[in-house]
Amino acid sequence: METPKSFDRPRLPVLFAVFFKISAVTVGGGLTMIPVMEREFLEKRRWLTEEDMVDTVALVQSMPGIIAVNMALIMGYRMAKLPGAFTAALAVILPPFFSILIIASCFATISGQETVSAAFRSVRAAVCALILLSALKLGKKLLKRAFPVAVAVLAFLVFVFLPQVNAALVIALAGLAGWIVRTPREEEEERKS
Repeated sequence: METPKSFDRPRLPVLFAVFFKISAVTVGGGLTMIPVMEREFLEKRRWLTEEDMVDTVALVQSMPGIIAVNMALIMGYRMAKLPGAFTAALAVILPPFFSILIIASCFATISGQETVSAAFRSVRAAVCALILLSALKLGKKLLKRAFPVAVAVLAFLVFVFLPQVNAALVIALAGLAGWIVRTPREEEEERKS
């Protein structure tokens, strides 16, 4: 992965603060963090390029484990090697840990309230919108040629009509297809970079 030209490696306290903030303000975990990370890493801090973000999201989704922690580990390692990976992972774990402690302590009193159920339904709807927005933004650059569009449509149809199929398998097959069907122009661009 290439870094943007203006990339400055963050210090560990900055890395911790950024990942802690992202984790604290996103409800729903993994995929809901992607639009917030995109804004923070691409637009605000310029720690990543769009291509880096797409590649990182694809890699993270194909890995076993919690998406948010995997993303923090990869991004933290990329920013500051092992200390960065540990720092980012810890920062992303702490907010939900404390939230769970608070919710567990008062769960018995709030679990049956209709207002709480209504709030969670609304939050889930907003999370769906965030995930869709992120997919559209990240897909803009990638889906300019026919082959990636065909792969995206086919993967979507597999996920809709065959939900039992493992996402990692679909991603691996898409990667294999992309490797097989590389255009001469893509190979030339890769040689130049």
